[in-house]
Amino acid sequence: MLMLPTADQPLYTLCKQIQWRWPECYGEDCFLVMLGGLHIKMNAFKVLGDLLDGSGWIGALTQANTASSGSAGSYLKMSHVTRTRHAHQVTASSLYILLHKAYSEYNSTQEDVEILKSFEEWCEVSAKASLQFFFWFTFLQLQLRVMLFVRALRESDFNLYVKS
Repeated sequence: MLMLPTADQPLYTLCKQIQWRWPECYGEDCFLVMLGGLHIKMNAFKVLGDLLDGSGWIGALTQANTASSGSAGSYLKMSHVTRTRHAHQVTASSLYILLHKAYSEYNSTQEDVEILKSFEEWCEVSAKASLQFFFWFTFLQLQLRVMLFVRALRESDFNLYVKS
């Protein structure tokens, strides 16, 4: 029988050491040990922070009066879960709006409707043409995955948890 316990980081470490020490009784074929949702979420936000470090994100949040420079810097290190999540929600919303605004501008500059690219095709071509577009588009996709994961935890939706 496969059991699925979740644990915080110190307990997770102990569980994994037990599994490795006695695999016949407590191995991965008997137990699938996972970090708890909070720890997965915190580590996902830390990954986002690592990607944003040096990108100008702190300055953008400060200039938009969303956070002070000290608070925005703490979001990179995941010092406060709720505030960090909120900052990423604001960022994802802003990136999404800017992305669709750029696509609308592309549509308005195209004279021939027959060669008009779909949104997905346009994103793919733009990502290949511009490293900055590629970075922010990829970052937005990762942010949205993390937000889906947070939603899955809040709604106790296992299918969405697996998908995210």
